Amino acid sequence: MEEPKKFTEAEIVLGSFFLLALDGLSALLDLTGIGLIIAPVVQAAGSAATTWWLHLKGDAGAANLGRQLTKYIANFLPLLPTLFIVFLIEVYVHNHPNKFAAITKATRPTSPRGLSK
Repeated sequence: MEEPKKFTEAEIVLGSFFLLALDGLSALLDLTGIGLIIAPVVQAAGSAATTWWLHLKGDAGAANLGRQLTKYIANFLPLLPTLFIVFLIEVYVHNHPNKFAAITKATRPTSPRGLSK
């Protein structure tokens, strides 16, 4: 299995600027009153972009249903930089896999009745 590529500082800064811009646009839309219609779509596009980017970096759990639901539910929080915060958390977890190995192992699905093959 290939070792995942870590995010560099430049990638983190560029990704943060991009996602902060999307969060700012979403907050502006929230203030106009049409935010609940358009802002979740804008934020969903940002969430999909970060998932794709993590997948390209070799993160096998990037498309995990639990992680996706958490990101998309967080997008409904108004006036908060949720894309930016979630991106920083995911990058930290991706760049430090040894610190979170126990959590990933505990959330891995098992075969029926909990028996491994």
